[in-house]
Amino acid sequence: MAHWPVLCENSDSTKQQDWQDQTGVMMKSIEFAYTALEAVHVGQTVLEALPAKVAQSGHQRVLLVSNRSLSSANNDFAELQQALAERCVGVFTQVRAHTPREDVLALLVKVTTTGADLLIAIGGGSVIDACKTVQLAVDLGLQDEEDLLEYAQRGDGQRGRRAGNAEYYAASSTIRQWAVPTTLSGAEYSNNAGVLDTQRSAKEGYRAPRLCPQHIFYDPQLGQQTPEWLWLSTAIRSLDHAIEGYCSAGSHAFLNGHFLHAMRLFAASLPVVKQNPDDLDARSLNQQAVWLACCGLGTVPHGASHGIGYILGSLCGVPHGYTSCVMLPAVLQWNADALAGKQDDICAALGGNSGSGKNTAADTVRELIAGLGLPTSLESVGVEQSQWPEIARRAIQHPVVRNNPKPLTEEAQVMELLRLASQP
Repeated sequence: MAHWPVLCENSDSTKQQDWQDQTGVMMKSIEFAYTALEAVHVGQTVLEALPAKVAQSGHQRVLLVSNRSLSSANNDFAELQQALAERCVGVFTQVRAHTPREDVLALLVKVTTTGADLLIAIGGGSVIDACKTVQLAVDLGLQDEEDLLEYAQRGDGQRGRRAGNAEYYAASSTIRQWAVPTTLSGAEYSNNAGVLDTQRSAKEGYRAPRLCPQHIFYDPQLGQQTPEWLWLSTAIRSLDHAIEGYCSAGSHAFLNGHFLHAMRLFAASLPVVKQNPDDLDARSLNQQAVWLACCGLGTVPHGASHGIGYILGSLCGVPHGYTSCVMLPAVLQWNADALAGKQDDICAALGGNSGSGKNTAADTVRELIAGLGLPTSLESVGVEQSQWPEIARRAIQHPVVRNNPKPLTEEAQVMELLRLASQP
C-alpha cells in the first residue's frame, strides 16, 4: 500500500512525518535519535562507581568541575581525588548559578592548561552546562569569547553565523564529560547547554550532537548535601519537563509512557523526602523519576513554562527550579481548554481527581508544590510587577514560548499568564 507524505514536522532529535494512505487514514512516522549517553548508574556511591569506570574507560587526565559551596562541603572532593590517584589533574570550582559565560571561558583555560581528557561535572545544571559548552569549544578549537559566540543561539531568535554548523556534526570528540548530578533538573540528559550573558542578562544556547554526558552517576547520599529547597524545586523543574513534554504535539507513545510514569514517581516520592530527608530509597526514586522525565530531553518542543522560565532566570535571577514552581501551574491553567484530555491524564498521574471537577491539572500541580513548601507565585520569588512588561516583551520573541500548545502571539497574553502566576 502506497503512502504519500503530506506534512513533516521536525524537532531537534525526533523527526515526525504524517503519511496518508490510499484510504485517507493518517499515519505518523517517527524517527527517534538517541544521544551519546551510554549508561546511567544507580545504587552505588560515587566513590564506589566512578573511579572504577574511569579506569575502564582509558581516560588519563580527569578534571573535577563543581561550584564553590559543594566543593567546600566535600574538601575539594579529596576522597574522590585520592581514589582517582594520578588520573586526577585538578578541581575547578568557579561555576556559578546560570553558567555565566565568563566561568565557561575560565574552565576552558583550565582544561587547556591541564590537558584534561575527561570532565566530571559534580553539581546541578549550571555545572553540567559549563562542561557541555567546554566540550563544544575544545572539539571545535574555539579559544575565546568571540569564537564561542559564533555558535550561540539567543532567546530572541538571533544566532551566531555558525550555530549548528555541520563541521561539528562530523567531528569526533577529543574530550568527554560525565555527570554526577546533585540536583534534579535533568540537564544531564540533553545535548543543549545554556550560558548566561551577564551584560545583557540573557541566556544563549549551544547545541550539538554528543554534548550529552556519556555516563550519569546518581548517588542519593551525595544528594543529602543539597539544600532542601534546591533538591525539591529542581524536581519540579523535571516535572515541568515531563508535563510540557506530554502536552507537546511533538510527543509520541514511547515518550508519553516515560512522562506519565515520571509524574507518578514524583508524586509518590517527593513528599516522602520532604518528610524524611534521610530516606535514600525515596531520593533514589526522585532521581529515577528525572531519568524518566528527561528521556530524550530536547526531542520535543516545550512551551511557555520553560520559555518564560528562561527569562525569569536570566533577567530576574530566579533559580530555574523556582521558575517552574510559579509558571507551570499558571501555564496549565492557560492551556486548559486546549488540552483537556491530556490534562486529565496529568491530574490522574499526580493523584488528582479531575473527573469530579474538584481538581484540575493546574490545581493538582500547585497543591504538590505548596505541599513541598515551595513558592507558588511570582511575588514569592522576588519578581516585581514593574518587571512584567520587559518579561512579556522578551517572552513573545522567544521560540520556546512560541511553541506553547495554546498560541501566545501578543504581549498582552503573556501579561495575563503572569497575572495567573501571581496568584498564591
